[in-house]
Amino acid sequence: MLGGWKEITMATSTTAPTAATRKRLASVGSEQHSKSASGRDPGGYVVPLVHTRIPAPVVQIGFWGGLVATVAFGVIDPPLAALLGVGVVVARHRRDR
Repeated sequence: MLGGWKEITMATSTTAPTAATRKRLASVGSEQHSKSASGRDPGGYVVPLVHTRIPAPVVQIGFWGGLVATVAFGVIDPPLAALLGVGVVVARHRRDR
């Protein structure tokens, strides 16, 4: 390992990968696949820096509350907020189908 990075040996036309190299490359691909499959949980969200899972209803309340607050404080106009809200509802409906 060089500086915290995994060293991956690539086969070229002049070098053939050894059995150990093929096995290591296969394990790296399976690790990435298993992490992406298990890391995607539709029931919650993960805060990137602290890696804390937040339930989906809390995120929903935060989004809609923030949208209402921006309208209440005059940051955005109500028609724009309505357009954003409809867009989010349509996008989530299509994703959940």
